[in-house]
Amino acid sequence: MKVKKIMTGSLMTVFAATMIVGGSAAAAEDSPSYTLTVLTEKPSKGENVEVLIKGHQLKDVYAYEINLDFNPKQLKLKEATTEIPGFSVNPIVKDNHIQLAHTRVGRTKGDDGEQILYKLKFEAIDDGKAELAIGKVKLVDSILASTDQQSNATVAVEINDSFPFDDLGDFTWAKTAIAFLAEKGIVNGTAARTFSPAQPVTRADYVVLLMRALEVKGGAGERFDDVKQGEYFDEHLSAARSLGIVEGDEHNNFNPRASVTREDMMTLTARTLKALNKLPASKGTSLADSFKDTDDIADYALQSVTTLVEMGLVDGYDEGIHPKETTNRAQAAMLIYKLLNTK
Repeated sequence: MKVKKIMTGSLMTVFAATMIVGGSAAAAEDSPSYTLTVLTEKPSKGENVEVLIKGHQLKDVYAYEINLDFNPKQLKLKEATTEIPGFSVNPIVKDNHIQLAHTRVGRTKGDDGEQILYKLKFEAIDDGKAELAIGKVKLVDSILASTDQQSNATVAVEINDSFPFDDLGDFTWAKTAIAFLAEKGIVNGTAARTFSPAQPVTRADYVVLLMRALEVKGGAGERFDDVKQGEYFDEHLSAARSLGIVEGDEHNNFNPRASVTREDMMTLTARTLKALNKLPASKGTSLADSFKDTDDIADYALQSVTTLVEMGLVDGYDEGIHPKETTNRAQAAMLIYKLLNTK
């Protein structure tokens, strides 16, 4: 197919056109141009960096090929997507070049005006100034006439190494919280420069985190049958039990090494605030107005979840609270961060 041959031929220079208007000096003012936009603010090593490639003043663009230059020692391409209907060729990455190509399918008019052509996701793998530059762009219209352009669109990404962990990936929303807590010694990494944000948090570890972050003191409560004397969480669980923050099951077990669910994380948090006389009275908000899975919340946890939502400490995601899901380290860090920064 003629279009397919055009689209797979020269995808090597397209990745740098999203921030500065491109095009040659001789190009007419109304010719298509390109910009690169970095969506990730102040990325650190280990984070994902999102970049948009946008076309401007497009005229009947049915298919296109973009060639991008980048520094493979600093950035690693993870994903290239477009919302334009049609078929995308898998990105071709060779040395410091990325070739991207996409075409509509069937008899239809091409795109006009301004359009996001690609959204790219990179992993920042080293610190320093990483530059992206769009080079050759090939456009094909709906009657299969092609045009070649040379873009000079560039953008620079400053990747810093001051953040203590290199593995946030898609958890950049928790970066501020993790950095804040790490600096204060409230959270630690799982290894050198590794935080493991997706790793589940155990029930005992969340209690330890709560007690340490909020500086909660208590007496010696009854020991759970499944908590051995001298274990690192023994003293914290004992103090938490004396304050009514934790309870045992019918067999006097706490299951300290089991993963803490989101509803139990919120229940433990609310009980800790209550022990400190910092838990406001609930306003009686109906969670069903904002979340689609409120029927999944256990009866014992409903009041705690409601109060934390009212306090702005819990937002949920994807229109749900997800009460039975396991709490990960990033989520726990975010809640503790909000606790410490709530006026």
